[in-house]
This record gives sequence, C-alpha cells and structure tokens, in this order.
Amino acid sequence: MKLYKDELRSVMYVDDLAATADYYANVMGLEKVYEWDNGPEDCGCKFKVCGGGYVELIHRKPIIEQGATSLWMEAKDIDGMFSTISKNPKAGIFEAVADKYYHARVFRVVDPDGNATFVCAYEKDVKPYTKDAELGDFFKDEFRSVLFVEDLDACYKFYTEVLEMPCTYSWDEGPGDRGFKYKAAGTDAYIETLHRYPLVPQGATTVMVEAEDVDACYARIMAKEGIRLVEDIEDKPYGIRAFQILDPDDNGVVIFSYK
Repeated sequence: MKLYKDELRSVMYVDDLAATADYYANVMGLEKVYEWDNGPEDCGCKFKVCGGGYVELIHRKPIIEQGATSLWMEAKDIDGMFSTISKNPKAGIFEAVADKYYHARVFRVVDPDGNATFVCAYEKDVKPYTKDAELGDFFKDEFRSVLFVEDLDACYKFYTEVLEMPCTYSWDEGPGDRGFKYKAAGTDAYIETLHRYPLVPQGATTVMVEAEDVDACYARIMAKEGIRLVEDIEDKPYGIRAFQILDPDDNGVVIFSYK
C-alpha cells in the first residue's frame, strides 16, 4: 500500500512573519503559492521549493513547542547562486560555499528567525562558474526537511517502521556524525534525521506529509504500538483533513490529505 503522495512541507513557526517571508521570496527566490491572514495571531504563507518540497511559515502559537530548524535545497548552479545572494545584505550567510567530504559543494544561510538552509550541489553536478544565477531560478531536484535528533536509532525505527518511509541513504562518520534519509513524498522530497552537533541552535520542528488517503493512513499507523497522538484526525478549516503524531525526538509529523 502506497501511503504518501506529492507534498512535503517543512513548517516553521516564526516571530516576524513579514521579515521571514520577505527573506524566502526576495533572497532565496521562492515562489509564494498560498497565504492567509486571520489577524495578527494567526497568519502565514507557503512557498514552493523543488521536488515536492514546500516551506510553510506560520505566525501563531504552536500546538507543540518549536525551535529553529534546517532545510536542504539542491541548487542548479551553486556558485552562481552564492554569487547572487551574497550581494544581498539580508542574505544571512553563515558558511561560504565550499567542497565537503560528502561529495557535495555547499553553503549555508540563516533566515531572520534563525532557521538554517543548506544549499548544495552534488559533486558531479557542479558547473564551472560563469555568471550570477537569476533570482527565482535557483533550485532543481532535491528538498529535505532536516531534523537534528538525539536518539537516531529510535527515529530510524519510527520513520521506517511506523511511517513506512524507505531509507534511501545513510552514513556513519562516528558517534558524532550519523544520519539517515527517508523518501517522504513528491519526486525528490525527503526527511533527514541527523545526529550531529548543529552549528546553528536547533529545536523540535513540524513536518507535513501528504497522504494518498489520510483515513487509511491513520488506521494503519494508529494500529501500531507506542503512537503518541497530538491531534486526532479531523477536517481543518483550511481545506485539509489531518492528524498529528510525535516522533521519538518530539518532532511533530502531520499527515494530511486535501479535501
């Protein structure tokens, strides 16, 4: 039974919605596809990234305690993109572009609310630098919601056995640098659990995964042992039917279908 469909959202509860939304639109060049405003304590917007991945910014009190989180976005031309955004005083460059031991070229930025983004290009896809990249055309295939976790093995069991997401990649560079990547939704949308000391402070976060059939998915997951239900399945006023559970590191996972 295929559980998941097209969309993976990394949900970030932010203090300054206007500044953070401006960052993703005008620094990172993402397309805003949805927004709402129910007053100063309930507003937000959603941006499309790539590979079935989206970033959702919310300004309201979260159901579970949240912290800063991390994203992974694959660049079409990483040197051209870095050259473009580093000219912007709002870029929030945390780490300049450089080649990494895991066969990728990477730079890191931090948004106004403290959320970090790893921008990468795999070694085989790095283009010779010729010119700056164009805003709005930075990204290509892969998107990841990156969760820094303490109990990596328990999280592996949760994502592979409870949520039934296939693990597509793993690495082990010793006890301080291990991780797993799970196929979540879309064409190239993944959840990554990472046990490594974060250079930018992190906290619990929320991811949303679109189900093929949310009621069938709910029945299948809730039949398993040890499920920590945060929100029971119900229709939401904003056009989805959803439920929410916690992973072993207290990250929220919302499973939903559009009504």
